[in-house]
Amino acid sequence: MATTARVWEDIVEENRDYVYNLAYYLSRDRYAADDLTQETFLKAFENLASFREESSLRTWLCSIAVNTYKMSRRRNYKHKSMCLEVMTPPEKTIDPERIIIRKELQWCIHHVLQHHVSRDYKIILALRDLNDMSYEEIAEVLDISVSAVKSRLHRARMAFRKHLEKSGCAKLMKDYTCYCEGVMLA
Repeated sequence: MATTARVWEDIVEENRDYVYNLAYYLSRDRYAADDLTQETFLKAFENLASFREESSLRTWLCSIAVNTYKMSRRRNYKHKSMCLEVMTPPEKTIDPERIIIRKELQWCIHHVLQHHVSRDYKIILALRDLNDMSYEEIAEVLDISVSAVKSRLHRARMAFRKHLEKSGCAKLMKDYTCYCEGVMLA
C-alpha cells in the first residue's frame, strides 16, 4: 500500500503544474484552476484501474481535466476574471510604454477569449498552444480524428485572429510582438 501511495504522489508531483496550467487557461481563475486540478487528480485516482495504457498518463489526465471543466461550466455558467500572466513571458527590461502596450494587449486577448471564442476553440487552443500537445494526443483527449483536430485548430485560430483584429488589437501587435502572436496566431 505504501508503494502505491508513493507512486501516486510521484504521478501528481510530475503532472500537477501541467494540469494546473491547462485548468487555469480554461477557467481564467486561479481558485477555479486549483479546484479543477484537485478534482482532476481525485477522479484520476478513483478511476486509476480503468486507465488503459493506450495513451500516455498525461493525455489521460488532460482528458479528465477537459471533461471536468466542461461539466463544471454546465453546472454554473459564470463569467470569471481572466489573467494572462501564466502565458506571457516576464519583461527583461522595464519600459513603461511596452508595459502599457502589453497590458492593453492582454486585455484585448482576455476579452476575445472570454467573449468571442467558443469553449471548444478555447480548449483546443489550450491543448495545442499552451500544453504543446501533438495532434494525435489532442485527438485522443477530445475523442475526434486527427484531421478534425487540424481543422478545428485552424478554425479556432482564424476566429481568434478575426476577433482580435476587430477589437483593434492588430494595430497594437504591429508595434509589439506578443507571446501569443507567435503561438496562437501562427
